[in-house]
Amino acid sequence: LQMNRKKKYENRAKFEIRQERIAVMIMIICVLPILYIYGKFFSNAFIDQQTGSWTLSNFNFFKDTIKIGNSIIEPIGPSMKNTIFFTAIVTLCEVVFSCMAGYALSRLDFWGKKTLTLSLLILRMVPCVMLLNGVGDVLMYIGIVNTMFGVMIVAIAFRLPGSSFIIRNFFAQVPKDIENSALVDGCNRFTAFFQVILHLVKPGIASTAMFSFMAAWSNYLLFNVLIFNSKTPVLATYLRKVASNDEMIADYGIFCAMALIYMLPVLVFFFISQKQLMKGNISGGKGI
Repeated sequence: LQMNRKKKYENRAKFEIRQERIAVMIMIICVLPILYIYGKFFSNAFIDQQTGSWTLSNFNFFKDTIKIGNSIIEPIGPSMKNTIFFTAIVTLCEVVFSCMAGYALSRLDFWGKKTLTLSLLILRMVPCVMLLNGVGDVLMYIGIVNTMFGVMIVAIAFRLPGSSFIIRNFFAQVPKDIENSALVDGCNRFTAFFQVILHLVKPGIASTAMFSFMAAWSNYLLFNVLIFNSKTPVLATYLRKVASNDEMIADYGIFCAMALIYMLPVLVFFFISQKQLMKGNISGGKGI
């Protein structure tokens, strides 16, 4: 009987090993095209396609004006400054407003609270692309279309429902006894919010800030739909100008170098904040 059990265990182990090998082979087959794409991307950015040697000439757009066909591409400096300014303002406003809204929805009792919470969830599920036509008409009516300010308002408004709903779950996990103790000790609701509650929801605030930063920095759709000219250059419109010149001539080396600079802050943000993001995602998922 013992030998039969040992033989059965060995057969089962062989079967499991065979299954693992098949899974690894399938994973390698699926990953190879992605690795090839990234390898081609970095080779176009750092290797001269004519000589095959290592070069940094594709990054000359940092300080020099470059020419692609008959199109003149200005240095990337102004676009970089506008993108950093846009990202900072949108991230700050989204974090502040979502914290206020999330705290009110989790702690305060007012008429229409459940309806408002459900509305935030519904707005979170609506694709933003469906609203762009109406948003453009509204911005044109109030006179802020084709401006950085208009794009900021739209970017904050599109992401605020989802951020408020997520951060609300973090506030809901904080026991009310902690806040009541702060009120008994002499704090009012305002000071209790800033001195006690915010410290307990730091993972949620960090998670909201990180996702907001990544979304604002890589925002391509709003700038290309709501900005009609190059008076307000940002990285998204800068890349569009490089990719769609009048002669339809594409310098893939320069384009890949620009795309690398464009995605670098998002990658750095992601690798630095992996643990905090996972902690925020797990905690924020409770109660949804």
